[in-house]
Amino acid sequence: MVYCNQMKKQGGDFAVKGKVLFENIRNRRLEVEFTQQDLANTSGLSLSLIKAIETGRSESGRENIEKISAALGVAIDDIYIGDYRETKVVSIANNKGGSGKTSVVAGLGYALAEKGYKILFVDGDAQFNLSYSLGMNLSPENSLNHAIINENSLMGYIQRTAYDNMDIIVSDFDMALIEMKLFTKVMRESVMRKILEPVVEAGIYDFILIDTNPTLGILNFNILNASDYVIIPVELSSFGIIGLNTIKNYINEIRTFNRNLELAGVLMNKVDKRESITDDAQDVLEQTFGEIVFKSYISVDTNIKKAQWDRQPLDLFNRNSRATKQFKSFAEEVIRIVK
Repeated sequence: MVYCNQMKKQGGDFAVKGKVLFENIRNRRLEVEFTQQDLANTSGLSLSLIKAIETGRSESGRENIEKISAALGVAIDDIYIGDYRETKVVSIANNKGGSGKTSVVAGLGYALAEKGYKILFVDGDAQFNLSYSLGMNLSPENSLNHAIINENSLMGYIQRTAYDNMDIIVSDFDMALIEMKLFTKVMRESVMRKILEPVVEAGIYDFILIDTNPTLGILNFNILNASDYVIIPVELSSFGIIGLNTIKNYINEIRTFNRNLELAGVLMNKVDKRESITDDAQDVLEQTFGEIVFKSYISVDTNIKKAQWDRQPLDLFNRNSRATKQFKSFAEEVIRIVK
């Protein structure tokens, strides 16, 4: 694939790029029995540029692609995707229950969507909490569980939420049984990557944010094997910090399958500055993980639970809440790291 024609994205900090479908150009040229020289002559472009485009080595702009489409007698949409987004898959993972993964996914996603980024949530937890909190209903035939069992492309499972720039693939309670079903599959570690790949390749979303379950099983292995980045939310307590090396080692093991996987950082979540243990726990966390601890953190805020109960994003429930502002800062930090 070739990316070209960069444009500044409204409300965001990165460029939306066009995608040249160079294989379609080559196939169409052969179909009309053009040589590369014929295409160069007809389009008015140089032979070297035509060769570079057909081999995916050119960053030629839309104007040149329009000339090629006219020369080949095809619509430009057949050989070029103007609004192609370089999708990043980010999973939120921790084998500790109660670390606040779901609230982090939802809060981060809304903060990014508000900036104009297109977000796809994937609910990978059988508890259905993320799906429920965004106002979705149970739909087993349209769930991640159904897609994994049947190894279907996730393109057909995407549902719109009620909010701009936010779509979702829902979970269902049968996800609790998915581990056993995955173990029977060939290449069981790569099923998620296989079914997610068409969504990534389509360039529809800026971020795919995946909520995970609190285990270190084969499903989460699948999810991280399909991810570009992982964020670990941590509750600042003795129980929250103990065992963090386990998830870190788990991520390193997955890197033998997915060399592109990076630890974006550790997020301090449910921070209560009123408790004396908070500063001690933060010191231990920073000594253990150093620079990969996000500067941003999310405080304890009753508005988070209230928003989940009301089944709407925190920002809409209370735009001025402390956590709302913190998620905006966190989103800025994630953008700098990921994009």
